[in-house]
Amino acid sequence: MKIILSNFRLQTVIGKVLVFAGIFILLISVAGYSQSKESLEDQRKRMLAEIEYTNNILNKNQKETKSNINQLMILKKNIENREEIIETYNTEIKLISKEISGKEMQISDSEKEIKLLKDEYAKLIYSAYKNRHGYDKWMFVLSSKDFNQAYRRLKYLKQFTDYRKKQVELVLEHEAKLLVEIEELSKEKAEKEELISKENIEKEKLAKQKQQINGVVADLRKTEKALKREIEKRKREAEQIKKAISKILAEEKRKKAEALKNNKETGTFALTPEESLISENFDKNKGKFPWPTERGIVIRTYGEHRHPVLPGIKTFNNGIDISTNEGAEVRAIFAGEVRDVWSIQGRNMAVIIKHGEFFTVYQNLSNVEVKPGDKVDFKQTIGKVFTDKNDGNSTMLHLEIWKGSERQNPAYWLARN
Repeated sequence: MKIILSNFRLQTVIGKVLVFAGIFILLISVAGYSQSKESLEDQRKRMLAEIEYTNNILNKNQKETKSNINQLMILKKNIENREEIIETYNTEIKLISKEISGKEMQISDSEKEIKLLKDEYAKLIYSAYKNRHGYDKWMFVLSSKDFNQAYRRLKYLKQFTDYRKKQVELVLEHEAKLLVEIEELSKEKAEKEELISKENIEKEKLAKQKQQINGVVADLRKTEKALKREIEKRKREAEQIKKAISKILAEEKRKKAEALKNNKETGTFALTPEESLISENFDKNKGKFPWPTERGIVIRTYGEHRHPVLPGIKTFNNGIDISTNEGAEVRAIFAGEVRDVWSIQGRNMAVIIKHGEFFTVYQNLSNVEVKPGDKVDFKQTIGKVFTDKNDGNSTMLHLEIWKGSERQNPAYWLARN
């Protein structure tokens, strides 16, 4: 009997360990799944908000004028966002399916454990029956040599009943919980599949937009000479900005050299303590800067790109181009000093703000509200984005960031929109 009870206690401990280990693994997997799901949902919300915004721009522009390159770029951005949304749904479906498989395996393990517990319980009862020599449980207790042995036997018998029942109940309860969760996940999976079906319908609509894009591209290719002139114009504008920054740097160096000479000091060109602090703070806030417009989408990113219409032609963008609402205000992304305001032919006004050793450039402005020498604060309005009525109501801001004479990718400096 003692051997049987010892096996019973051992199996009870092992059973509990297995159950709690299963619960622990389940909690970890659910936590990881929830985090992934939350991240995917946030990503979809951002993409959906951007799609809604681009649709508003497209609808307004298309009602008033024919399509152009800017609208072409917005359409492409819209399609990219929609495809990314569909991908997030597919990823979440895979996560849910994996979670369901894991729960089904745990249920299978629980069922095996329940069967094992029942078999062991039956063996214990049978062994107890064989060893009692025809006596019932009370005779088994009363046949003890003394009170202590009777108490121990009674306690063992109670363990037969209570601990086994509790263990079986625990496993059954855990299995029931898993079944409920699988049912819930199955419903969620069905909902997501339905959403993917809807998204595929949207993708079909976007495929029609791609056909529209092909039509726009065909029309624009007829104006190849004008497009090439536009490319050359952008190159000249980029060179103007580079020269303006070089001029500012040269002037700063000249002033510092003159100051050193007048004070009969020796040394090299350096920032003032105030400029050094501004520059340091600018550098520390990389990836946290506010957007120069309250709302907008990037339709041209930094770097080299293939031309959207002309085959074999590549262009280089020194910054990013942000499409925004008509009448949108332009804000300084960091505190600094306005160093230059000038007109770029065909692109309206441009403003350069100095932030220590850094410069930010805001191009294609109208109604500029600042002048050289002005101190500007964080998110202070410096003007408005120009809306070109002759170019599909295009309202686009060009932003550049420079560290000295080295251009930077603004996407790395701005906060995620």
